[in-house]
Amino acid sequence: MKKKILLATITVFASQALAQVSDVPPLDSGQILQSLKQIREINETGIKNHRSQVLAQVSAASQSAEKAVAFWKEAVKAVQFDGVKNEGTAMHNWKEAEGEALGNKLCGNAVKLHLQWLTLALQHSNGVEVKQLLPQVIEYTKQLQLDQAAADRLDDQIKKEHERGGPMQKQVIEESAVKRMHEQLLRTPITESPVARWLQLGELLSEYDSGKKKGGPSAWEMTPGNLEGIYQAVILPQFRATRDPRLLEYWEMKIKRETDAAAERKLEIEQREWTQVKRPALFWARAQDVLLLGLRNRAIGEMFNVLKSFPHHPEAQSWASQLEELVKTPALPPPPSAPGVAAPSPVPPAVPRTSAP
Repeated sequence: MKKKILLATITVFASQALAQVSDVPPLDSGQILQSLKQIREINETGIKNHRSQVLAQVSAASQSAEKAVAFWKEAVKAVQFDGVKNEGTAMHNWKEAEGEALGNKLCGNAVKLHLQWLTLALQHSNGVEVKQLLPQVIEYTKQLQLDQAAADRLDDQIKKEHERGGPMQKQVIEESAVKRMHEQLLRTPITESPVARWLQLGELLSEYDSGKKKGGPSAWEMTPGNLEGIYQAVILPQFRATRDPRLLEYWEMKIKRETDAAAERKLEIEQREWTQVKRPALFWARAQDVLLLGLRNRAIGEMFNVLKSFPHHPEAQSWASQLEELVKTPALPPPPSAPGVAAPSPVPPAVPRTSAP
């Protein structure tokens, strides 16, 4: 009985409340639309100005290792220590640990590379096309490879000193800290670094993240130390779109790098997988780009050579079908050059070391 009375009371109050609710007079739709247009313009202008400002800041900081490190430390202070309890002590402890490693030449160069790659990404987000940035991107990859060679030398040095033991252990600890910091700097995506958080860059760059896109001309690699990712997302699409002979230079570099890495593997199963599966797949992939460059006969020869050498490869059936279709399809004459367009650069012959599996 009490429940029925309570339910009836609630119903009465709800009816009274509903009766008291009424809509307001309509707003001026024309005024709303005009205001929305102004809001969009303010937003677009604000984003454009923000991009220009942060681009100028990052570009200036990337001009030298010293400027880059100072800028990075300022960002770390802003996002990790400003306003925290015992701020001075916390910042001092960081400088004594991670901050100390930033003073090393190798880490300083890594910070500079990180900011240089961020600068290129910001230029792209500002509307500069990849094809215009391509020379700078290629130069960046060269600097990145030099940096990686220096890091590899440090790694070898650490291993040797560790094996010797004795009084060198303190130096090994310091060098190991440098190695960890160097890796962290180049493995941290440019959208997640202290600089990105400080300058609020995540949203400005997220739409270009190659990890979220299926490639395409607007895709961008967000990890500054990911050499292969930079090639796949930024460089190779441009090379393939223009049938650039430098495609073969890429394959020479990649096969050499993979071969050197395979030489470091000790397990027999890893060596077997490299020799019988991964290496043939690289040669097959290279042959596809040889075909793209218009070198049909050379491509057919390379593909046939892979299949003859590795008939038991997991992809052999698929490869054979592709090659069969290619051989059966008559060769098309090369398209005539457009007036005023220079002839393509000559393609260098295959290097014997990597021309066949």
